[in-house]
Amino acid sequence: MRNRKREALALGTMCLVGALVFGSLGGCAPKATDGSSASAGDEAKPSAASTYLPAVIEKENGVKVQRTPDETVEQNTLDGGYSYFLQSEETIEKAPYNTTYLHADERGCGSCHEDLAEKLNNMTWSHVDLTNSYGIQITVQMCKDCHTFGYGYMANQHSFGSIIHGIHEDASDDIDCWSCHVGTDPAKGMQLWDEAKYTQLRGIRAVSPVEGDFSYDQDKITPNDALFDFDWLYYDNDYLRHEKTAENAELDQETFDNWTVTVSGAVANESTKTLPELVEAFGTEDMTATLHCTLDSIGGPLIQNCEYTGVPLKKMLEAAGVAEDAAALQILSSDGFVEVMDIAKADNTLLGLEVNGETLPWAQGYPVVLVAPGAAAPAWVKEVSDIVVLTKEEAAAYQEWNGWPKEIDGSYLDYYAPGSWPFVTDSTEFVNKPSAAIFDFQNGQIIETGKPYEFTGYATAYDETIAAVEFSMDGGISWTRFDTPNVTNAQWVIWHFTYTPPEDSAYVLSVRAITDTGRVSDEPVEMMFNAKSAS
Repeated sequence: MRNRKREALALGTMCLVGALVFGSLGGCAPKATDGSSASAGDEAKPSAASTYLPAVIEKENGVKVQRTPDETVEQNTLDGGYSYFLQSEETIEKAPYNTTYLHADERGCGSCHEDLAEKLNNMTWSHVDLTNSYGIQITVQMCKDCHTFGYGYMANQHSFGSIIHGIHEDASDDIDCWSCHVGTDPAKGMQLWDEAKYTQLRGIRAVSPVEGDFSYDQDKITPNDALFDFDWLYYDNDYLRHEKTAENAELDQETFDNWTVTVSGAVANESTKTLPELVEAFGTEDMTATLHCTLDSIGGPLIQNCEYTGVPLKKMLEAAGVAEDAAALQILSSDGFVEVMDIAKADNTLLGLEVNGETLPWAQGYPVVLVAPGAAAPAWVKEVSDIVVLTKEEAAAYQEWNGWPKEIDGSYLDYYAPGSWPFVTDSTEFVNKPSAAIFDFQNGQIIETGKPYEFTGYATAYDETIAAVEFSMDGGISWTRFDTPNVTNAQWVIWHFTYTPPEDSAYVLSVRAITDTGRVSDEPVEMMFNAKSAS
């Protein structure tokens, strides 16, 4: 369905160039006609005699972004391609290939939408909030991931093309097919410009292999004002949490004091206790754990790493006296929502009452949420009311396990079709397991030539452990591996990669993660940046 490695796309024939010269590739991005910076939203219109220099946009925080590379006589490309026929410097300055013929500044989502997350939030139909405190830039590939692999999450599958074309049907007279697409590879047909652009643009310098300084930790904590919530409206409690969050309703102490959790099933001692009684009987423990949405795209923001305080589930089960053939736990919410978890995970699981030292907010499942490190988000049941211990025979009837499709003898049940959530093309490749992301960086961001720049981001893999993070700056032809020993899968891995651009040029950094089982990210996250000498 998707290739692991980017293949170089042909830049086209002379006929294509001619078509680009005389054709209309309209768009809605401003054009910088003199190389000066423009603020986002400016509508600079070039005269017929003006040149088409790449636009430089200065963000509110002072960061400068140039979505289209500058060019030199060498006409560098990401795949290392070259031409024996070179244009003069005068020609390059007067009519850069990227903007004169490809109209690159007028193509792709970024030509019209400065922030896709904010754009989604402003739609009439509600959409999961993708704005985030990590500085993760939302891309069209993330949208495709969700709207392709969304069984159980959305009504229509493989629907991204239909909805996007419908939305843009009446959007503007200034856009056409080529504002969003490229179609120069007969084998691939029409592709999105944002997916193929790095193989089409000139002025990107390939670095093979890339070298830099690497470090990692697991220390980053998501603050409480930046916790993510998918905001399902599925079961009754979902609607109540949504309403109370929207109303900024105060937490109800009476609810906490009277809330009960029942332990039953294959146990010797069934019990029902209030939350205060559980705290008194078993105490509380602190734990740092990563919560990650199974539908989150590669490099996406639906993730958090927090310090939780709660009642240890292990002690509760010890008091209950589980049967020898106990194999799983059925975790139920008070409205009937249910998930099943391997009983072995109980050793490191809490009934969470606080997050980062504060009482759980409504959106996070007040008054109690299951905190299950290494399990996928569905297993983190909110408003837990019942824990039923299942025997091995009883557990066999359930298709999901720890928030994922159940694995038996190294393979996954046929209940989940290949090419549907959470798989890519078969029952061994996952959409976002493992996943890697880049923090606090914008595509096309300008950094200083000759000065070290630290890129940072996360890598995570649910129940598998991150073994390495790899980097490429030649389109995936070569990868530089950095191992991450002694990490836990209970938390994300925060990577730091410092690179010093040696000369003025555009570069593309690709990042992917590898797990202890050898599983590799289905696709890397990519970010183009421009290195420019200090003026």
